[in-house]
Amino acid sequence: MLDFETVRPETVGISSKCLTNFARRLENYNIPMHSIIVMRHGKICMESYYAPYTKDTLHRMFSVTKSFVSLAIGLLADEGRISLDDHITDYFPEKLPESGAHPYMQMLTIRQMLTMRTCHDKNAYKVGGCTDWVGSFFSVTPDHVPGTSFSYDTASTHTLCALVEKLTNMNLLDYLRTRFLDEIGFSKEAYILKAPDGNSMGGSGMCATPRDVLKVMYVVSHNGCINGKQLLPADYLREAVVKHSDPYGKSGTWEEMQGYGYQFWITTHNGYAFYGMGGQLAVYYPDKDICLVTTADTQGRQGGVQCIYDAFYEEVYDKTDLADNYISQSDCDYNELLAYERSCQLLVEPGNYDSSLINMINGKTYTFDNNACGISELTIRFSDTGGTLMYRNTTGNHLLEFGLGKNIFQNFPDYNFKCGASAAFRADNNLLIKVQIIDSAVGNLYISLSYTDNYITVMMRKLEESYFNEYQGVFSGKLR
Repeated sequence: MLDFETVRPETVGISSKCLTNFARRLENYNIPMHSIIVMRHGKICMESYYAPYTKDTLHRMFSVTKSFVSLAIGLLADEGRISLDDHITDYFPEKLPESGAHPYMQMLTIRQMLTMRTCHDKNAYKVGGCTDWVGSFFSVTPDHVPGTSFSYDTASTHTLCALVEKLTNMNLLDYLRTRFLDEIGFSKEAYILKAPDGNSMGGSGMCATPRDVLKVMYVVSHNGCINGKQLLPADYLREAVVKHSDPYGKSGTWEEMQGYGYQFWITTHNGYAFYGMGGQLAVYYPDKDICLVTTADTQGRQGGVQCIYDAFYEEVYDKTDLADNYISQSDCDYNELLAYERSCQLLVEPGNYDSSLINMINGKTYTFDNNACGISELTIRFSDTGGTLMYRNTTGNHLLEFGLGKNIFQNFPDYNFKCGASAAFRADNNLLIKVQIIDSAVGNLYISLSYTDNYITVMMRKLEESYFNEYQGVFSGKLR
């Protein structure tokens, strides 16, 4: 069982003030953080959860799941049950097209899949549009010879996960539990969502706590050996965390251009990372023995994850072990950090929280002709601290409460996902409602209401991977 000690940052060469500056810089950038953990020399020196998140909240980790698939593949190889140079088609003869596998697919090896140098340039299950995600990986026509070009292929990792589950006759997470997760105290409640084909979503489906991810990265950073016991194969890990593929021409940020290992991202500052969409990170920096873990939702914020990296490097990493920065003459800086950790909350929509528009639109109902969102009528009613959006769509009448300057937490209509909703006046004729989905689905919905005379224009935009497609469109209506 891994049970990390929590210490004052200065005892491990990090300034409390620098950690607070790091968190506040992200807040000033309006980066929606959900948690931050910083650990050095095996001791936690910062652990912040943004309410309503807590240390026990399971968070969707998205592509962090890929690194867990890699660890399972490494264990199977160590057991002698597979070789990394095996051809993946040999393990799934029942999934191959009746005409046989494409020659490029026949060439594809497990090692090439680990390094994201497959024969597909896109996720095959999205191209194929079918429910058999593994089957589509083999049936969609490949784009190129494997082992050549880096392409971030989530369907490939899903197929590797299916391989683990086929050979072990266990769910991916259950197999990893028997091998090492139970031993390190990984949450019993953690799980991986299922894909339509019945396999665990090995590319993106894990829900776990930030500490769970920290524990696994700690094991990886120690070459798989904890308290003298080899939990993960050291030789495999040494290969997994070095550059095998070059994503430079395919990636959009400097950090993502550094390289790719066996389902691990290589970072600047000689680091390596589990990396999931939206700011799910566990990054280890061997040179300074520092681990950074974050959960967040940067979807829709271009370069948002890079902001997290840059803020950490400039406010914390570069100032570690500089005596002038971490030797404090008083408790003020440390107390400020503790106060921040106790008070941090999910960000609210910025803007003005009072407007003459309130009196103009309060209780007014607007009706709409046919539109992409299926909204037929809409009313806003305001209270002292927020309001209620009442609307009718193709599934019936719905209510969504929102705060002005604060989040109102509730379950989103129809989907039953937990969410927080806040709003602000962004212009003299505009109310913008932001809904943050904080469940096994993670994302944002923006509902912009702009008024002129007796008319309203509604803009709905969803920033979420799988759901809420009906909340996407722009349309106008008229006062009833």
